[in-house]
Amino acid sequence: MTEEEAAFIEAMGQYLGGYGMTPMAGRLWAWLLICDPPAQTAGDLAVALKASRGAISGAASSLASAGMIRRVHRRGDRREYFSAPPGTFDSLLRSAGTAYGRLFAITSEGIAAVDGRPGGRERLQEVHDAVAFVARELPALIDRYLAERGSAVTRPVLAGRPQPEETPA
Repeated sequence: MTEEEAAFIEAMGQYLGGYGMTPMAGRLWAWLLICDPPAQTAGDLAVALKASRGAISGAASSLASAGMIRRVHRRGDRREYFSAPPGTFDSLLRSAGTAYGRLFAITSEGIAAVDGRPGGRERLQEVHDAVAFVARELPALIDRYLAERGSAVTRPVLAGRPQPEETPA
């Protein structure tokens, strides 16, 4: 790992750490975005990131739950492999619309619950209006991005290397 790569990995760790994930989750995701080979075992990741397998496992669980990485098993190999394949982040983007839709529903229920209460409704209404805007606009923005990306010249992802057969973990 180069110094520049290490700096990128640490910066991503700090960034995701500031948004509720652990710094290790950010470091793991960053490494999976740039590593070769693109699918790595917990042992590979522990060595590369100078971390314990337990730290890797916990970070991988949170990233997989968020849809940011994929966990797979290869036929004939008992180990689990982790990767951030192309399209993984697209799935995360698509799910963002659902998250804002749910938050819109919750804030709508909250507005109904505080009807007549002074003060609280104004603050809640501000959040509700912002969430309503994002819930309305985000799907179109994501669709436009995915369409632009889909029409762009595709880059060779794995340089033609055959990949072992994988099954989701």
